[in-house]
Amino acid sequence: MAKIVGRSLIGRNVVSDRGTVIGKLKDMSIETMAGKVMMLIIKPGKDIDARYFRLNERGEILIPFTAVKAVKDVLIINEGGIPRA
Repeated sequence: MAKIVGRSLIGRNVVSDRGTVIGKLKDMSIETMAGKVMMLIIKPGKDIDARYFRLNERGEILIPFTAVKAVKDVLIINEGGIPRA
């Protein structure tokens, strides 16, 4: 996979592999020693009931980076890799 500057991903839509728009990427949690993205922090879309997802204290959805299937104009997430509340 080609390297992508993280800042360029902020604001992109995050969509499940089943076509559900989860929200927009707000930030990423990075393990600084290794420089690896660990978690996506997503502002929930208006049609998503965020209570069914793992949330941070600000009500943003947390999805492990390991669930990412593809990064294009949108981030595509393996729905089976999304932790549920």
